Amino acid sequence: MGDPRSVALALAGLAGAHALTGEHGRATLLGSAAALRESVGAPLAPGERGDADRVTAGGRAALGERGFAAAFAAGREGLSQ
Repeated sequence: MGDPRSVALALAGLAGAHALTGEHGRATLLGSAAALRESVGAPLAPGERGDADRVTAGGRAALGERGFAAAFAAGREGLSQ
């Protein structure tokens, strides 16, 4: 997969693009990005926190807490398969 941290950054960027276009796939992408960062022990950098929080808040508003949590978990699980 290359560099997991770089892939996680790309997935988070895609999640942000989804947020701008109203697509709801952002939660799944954020879950995948979180799983990749955790796999290499690379937490979300402080400079990225604002964007991640904004995209997450929009996803929760669009999908509801349960829907967001389910999609986030699906993104995390998708990497382990």
